[in-house]
Amino acid sequence: MNTKILILGLICSLIFPYCKSPESPDIEEIIKPEANIILDGELNGGYFGSSLGFSGYVKNTGNGTGYNCMVNITCYPDESKTTIIDNAHGFPADLGDIKPGQRAYFEAIAFKAKSMEDIRYTSVKITWLNRG
Repeated sequence: MNTKILILGLICSLIFPYCKSPESPDIEEIIKPEANIILDGELNGGYFGSSLGFSGYVKNTGNGTGYNCMVNITCYPDESKTTIIDNAHGFPADLGDIKPGQRAYFEAIAFKAKSMEDIRYTSVKITWLNRG
């Protein structure tokens, strides 16, 4: 009988160290690389030929590649930003890849505003998709 208990104890001591509870902090979490695309420098407003618009650079500060990037610039006549007078859209890297650390130039045309004096305030929203 003592031999059976000894053998059972030996088997349990070999098996239990490899059993983990669901709360075990040793379970590895997979982290996918992601782009983080931000406005890099000043947003410049002016005329591009006969069109009114904006230009600037974006930069990927993330650890993954971004693509299909769009810069949306919303234009307002006053500080309260309650009335939108125009939207301008720019597509850095022609919607292609922006790798970590890369900068990409864009131009965004405002079709409805008649002059830069009409546009007193802007807000910028940048969207993109993550590659991979």
